[in-house]
Amino acid sequence: MLSDTNFHGPTGVLRDPSILQHNGRYYIAYTVQSWTTNSTYFNIASSTNLTTWTNIASVPSGIANTRFTWAPEFYVEGNTVRVITSVAATTCSNCFRPYVYTAQNAALTSWSGPAQMWGLGTNHIDTFVVKSGSTWHAFTKDETGKYIEHWTTTANLTEGWVNRGRLFASGYEGPSLVRLDNGSWRIYVDRYSTGGGIYTATSTDLFTWTGLTSVGCSGCRHGTAIAR
Repeated sequence: MLSDTNFHGPTGVLRDPSILQHNGRYYIAYTVQSWTTNSTYFNIASSTNLTTWTNIASVPSGIANTRFTWAPEFYVEGNTVRVITSVAATTCSNCFRPYVYTAQNAALTSWSGPAQMWGLGTNHIDTFVVKSGSTWHAFTKDETGKYIEHWTTTANLTEGWVNRGRLFASGYEGPSLVRLDNGSWRIYVDRYSTGGGIYTATSTDLFTWTGLTSVGCSGCRHGTAIAR
């Protein structure tokens, strides 16, 4: 650990942080309540140095009867910044779905309402998206089977998703991907089922992956990585 920022957000709870470097600043999007407490929005904070953080936005789910708003993940394409968030309603069980929220200004303080990622299954959380060529790739946890799944679409971010299968064994969540200098990909996942910390694997095509190895961060939980 380099430092403990002691930043917990306005609610005193900060989970599932997704980090972004944008326009000379750093941003995190994060869950604002525990996994047992209702949450109808996610928060965004900013920093210039990665240690001192200020909350700059609370983004409502925009979904009727919201029960949980979990694991917001940044997705940037061109000049457009989006957040993909898992939302579940009180009107059904096992009904988490991913929704896309789009920044309306450069400061990331104003956001659109939700756009559902149609076709990407029911009861999926922790959805992380990258684009390779003309194909969008989503890595998401099936909260029913407890597996990380790989989905793709060539339509757009919110349509046409097709399931390409499971990755690794059950018991992992919170996938985060980074593109390496040689063009290959590295994925980080949280081995939450054993409290074993963060594991990583690599791929050249996003379909075939090496085996998982520990990064030596015992006790670490769901987060994201960036190269800088």
